[in-house]
Amino acid sequence: MPGVADEDSGPGASGRDPGRPVGRILRQRRESLRLTGNALASLAGMTQAKVSRIETGRTGAAPEDVRRLAEALRMPPAEIDDLVRRAAGGRTTSVPMTQWRPEESGLARRQVEVARAELAAHEIWTFQPAVVPGLMQTSGYAEAVMRPQRRRTGRAAPEVPEVDLLDGVAARLRRQRILKLPDKRFRFLMTEATLSNRLGSPEDMLAQLRRIREIAGQPNVSVGIIPADAALTQAPMNGFELLDDTWVMMDLFNTALSSRVVSDIELHRDVFEGFAEVAVTEIEPILDRYSRLYRDRSAAG
Repeated sequence: MPGVADEDSGPGASGRDPGRPVGRILRQRRESLRLTGNALASLAGMTQAKVSRIETGRTGAAPEDVRRLAEALRMPPAEIDDLVRRAAGGRTTSVPMTQWRPEESGLARRQVEVARAELAAHEIWTFQPAVVPGLMQTSGYAEAVMRPQRRRTGRAAPEVPEVDLLDGVAARLRRQRILKLPDKRFRFLMTEATLSNRLGSPEDMLAQLRRIREIAGQPNVSVGIIPADAALTQAPMNGFELLDDTWVMMDLFNTALSSRVVSDIELHRDVFEGFAEVAVTEIEPILDRYSRLYRDRSAAG
């Protein structure tokens, strides 16, 4: 294997130490071979960010990922099997999607619950395929998103009292105060479709575009947009929010779901990183294009 010495011993090479975390053993083996994280990621066929999370213990390592890394590091077969067994023993067993806990609460209360969870997190990653992420929404846009939708049959969905809707919008805007905390890190990903999906008036959309620019300029925020013509390797099925490596949440039409199961969190982190690879972070040209579009529509009346 290019770049990896064919050795079964050396500083930090042995995995036969039940007191050391699996990720630390893998890292020490990599360092003993003088491999960078990027080099190991290439050998194992995964992203450098994922390798880093496994090595630091920020992600509960999946047995199959441990095997890929250990084999890329040419660890002895017995040690590989031992690490894989330990990784399997330390994981939380997954549960079916249908058993995810529904958040059965009103609009405002739901926002308060999410805000509490976000405040406890250090890193917040949000992906949205159809709407601007909640932490970036203006009041006009948030109201258009949260107002009950019409069913395809033409019958009205159950009405949310206007005061409850306004309370929900206000609570969502209060959530955004967390963006000003310097110890928090935020990564927002959205498809270009979130900008072409008009929710509210053209003026509402122009205000929303200005808000995205403002937030993207903060030092603790990264914003990526997936261009409409990007070649995707996976379908953007639904939006979700990741809180560190402890929680994933998503909103559906009729409920909100959350999971703390390791395998669910890892899956959504991999999905996020896959979309991040095709997103652009130089978002000004895209925002400029849609600003011109909505200005023209506003002028046209």
